[in-house]
Amino acid sequence: MMLIALAGHLMAQVQTQSVRGTIVDADTRQPLIGATVLIMGSDPLIGATTDLDGRFMLEKVPAGRIALQVRMLGYEEQTLANLLVNSAKELVLDVRLQESLVKLEEVEVSGKKGHGEVRNDMAVMSARKISVEETSRIAGGINDPARMVTVFPGVSGDPTGNNTIIVRGNSPKGVLWRLEGMEIPNPNHFADDGTTGGPINVLNSDVVDNSDFYTGAFAAEYGNVTSAVFDMKLRDGNDRKREYTLKAGVLGTDLTAEGPVPGVQGGSYLANYRYSTLSLLDQAGIVDYQGVPKYTDAAFKLKLPTAKAGTFSLFGIGGRSNIDQKEESELGDTLFATAQYGSRMGVAGITHTLLMGSNNFLYTTASLSGNGSGVDYFESPAPGESPLVLRHETDFARTTMRASTTLNTRINASHKLRTGVIFSLDRFRMFANTFDRADSVMKVNLDQQGEASTVQAFTSWKWRWNEQWSLTSGVHFLHYALNGASSVEPRAALRYQRTPARAFTLGAGLHSKTESLMNHLVRTTDAEGRTVQRNRGLGLSRAAHAVLGYEQLITEDVQFKTEAYYQYLYSQPVEDAASSAFWLGNTQEWYTDKPLVSKGIGYNAGVELSVEKFFTRGWHALATLSIFESRYRAADGTWYNARFGLGAVANALAGKEWKVGKADKNKVLTTGARYSVQGGQWQTPLDAEASIAAGYELESTAFMSFKGDPIHKLDLVLAYRVGRAKVSHEFKADVQNVLNAQTVVYSYYNSSTKRIEGVSQLAILPVMGYTLRF
Repeated sequence: MMLIALAGHLMAQVQTQSVRGTIVDADTRQPLIGATVLIMGSDPLIGATTDLDGRFMLEKVPAGRIALQVRMLGYEEQTLANLLVNSAKELVLDVRLQESLVKLEEVEVSGKKGHGEVRNDMAVMSARKISVEETSRIAGGINDPARMVTVFPGVSGDPTGNNTIIVRGNSPKGVLWRLEGMEIPNPNHFADDGTTGGPINVLNSDVVDNSDFYTGAFAAEYGNVTSAVFDMKLRDGNDRKREYTLKAGVLGTDLTAEGPVPGVQGGSYLANYRYSTLSLLDQAGIVDYQGVPKYTDAAFKLKLPTAKAGTFSLFGIGGRSNIDQKEESELGDTLFATAQYGSRMGVAGITHTLLMGSNNFLYTTASLSGNGSGVDYFESPAPGESPLVLRHETDFARTTMRASTTLNTRINASHKLRTGVIFSLDRFRMFANTFDRADSVMKVNLDQQGEASTVQAFTSWKWRWNEQWSLTSGVHFLHYALNGASSVEPRAALRYQRTPARAFTLGAGLHSKTESLMNHLVRTTDAEGRTVQRNRGLGLSRAAHAVLGYEQLITEDVQFKTEAYYQYLYSQPVEDAASSAFWLGNTQEWYTDKPLVSKGIGYNAGVELSVEKFFTRGWHALATLSIFESRYRAADGTWYNARFGLGAVANALAGKEWKVGKADKNKVLTTGARYSVQGGQWQTPLDAEASIAAGYELESTAFMSFKGDPIHKLDLVLAYRVGRAKVSHEFKADVQNVLNAQTVVYSYYNSSTKRIEGVSQLAILPVMGYTLRF
């Protein structure tokens, strides 16, 4: 009887896990000794105090959702809500507290870090934290941060399936990706040079830490960008014990391993490898169809603290992808074309954080990155004829060395300075040989090797003159050696915290971006038959941003936010022809061989609203609405609708967690839904008769006069998580476009069928997956 009772008692025990971390000063990165950490609502109370290294440990924390309250005398209190404690994996936190303006003897310190607030306190507005945990439970996110951000106001995705994003009417080309504080190439599979998106992200969600996303009026440290910034971080591995995560699903099969580095106090490693599941099934003969996407990627981070020389980290990500495709008749008896495409990218680097006295720290990064792609496209010389002949071949390769260093200085609780320099050197090889259908001859548009360097410098100052008012100001400098262009960009932002629940923001600044190397190096033939590069000296594309914002905490877990913005675009690349309406800002990939000049102008203007119910009491919800207009003026002096001026974007989503079974069982069912609608893109109608007569695609003269139909999409997510002692299982289904809407996104002329055909939004796509943590 005693054995039966003991067994029953053990089975009824609540599963627990450790929660630990480090608490440091946000401005100096000095460890904070004596800070208190409490689990809110715990009974009996669970808490701890930080040691000499700023570390804390909470043991035997029940698995599930918790909220932590962090306090330190002389610092603003911080609440970390909605933390998920997994029975199979320790929760390790890095907490940064802001020094309070209130005198030390006034123990009660107000001011809490807001939901979704970014870590970079120099960013006052148009900024949002990308939470890894949040990404995993939002319908349609499929654990991809680039897809998750499309729920934010002013952001929309690519309806055809890529994770390319459109921000406030700007071309996706204007998005900047950063990793560990350094610009990186497009981190997506099947991506071309000059693009910023792709169907599958190389960055695996299991190695990414909470990161930041910015949509305008950027802080002074962000340069060479006009649209949006992804500022990503890799998380540190567990420095106390080894842990593993195994995933298998539609998007890939991968393994993540982490643990302590022997002999290094506080040292840790983190490594991940993923391989295309469809490729594995294809090699096993389980699936058999043409066009199987094949890709593989990996990531790592090695953290190496030292006693006196600071903390070093080695990091890297990389991926390769390729696909072979065929275009055949409906019966499969006629081969029209074949294409072999491949791409690759990789980054390896080192970071160094050095504490300098009690009020300074220096952050330095050096990296080596590479990316490239290649295409071989063969086509039938005429419908039904063989053999196929080469019509398009490309080979792009680029290697970039980058180095940056940033000095952070806290003068006192009211004043903070940040100053840095960034240097990059590109070495490139670019070749493109394309069939000119008008002249019926192959032409080499790109064929060059060389190098190009970029120098950037910035300084920013934050002044908190009381608990209500704060001012951030600075300047960014950019110089591009390829064309000799330079830009000096002043920026400023003001925040007025009227009450703890209400705030007003105002920001403005100048920004600029280099165009892709392909557009600079493309070559054409002049009237005398000479090969020339007419766009090599093309200048920087520039923009002036202004944003006015308001936010209101309606209740403790419901927030309303709105921003109105105006972006004036100038020095924009347009075709150098008095009768032309061409603007490079209407493109999102590849290059043009048209002669360009930096004489175009344009604007994006809009209003964004959001109401968010934070994840509390087991559920969350978000509704967003963006209304905007985007127009430009080309060399012909006429104003046109910009391609990405969608007009309106709206989202409504909600999710809930349900505890299944008895209270002591760690079983959770997660459900979520998202409905989104976005306006269609502006297009120039195709001239069917002229295209048929010419044998290739020709546009009408009604430039940018047709607006596509609105895109509607419903996504659903369902997940079931089962926790056991030291092991957890999760089964997940994330279904995109549940209603299988098939709205046409854009049209093209098919020379094989001699018809104008449409490309529809991505059909229903169930993304199934299983995760094992141990």
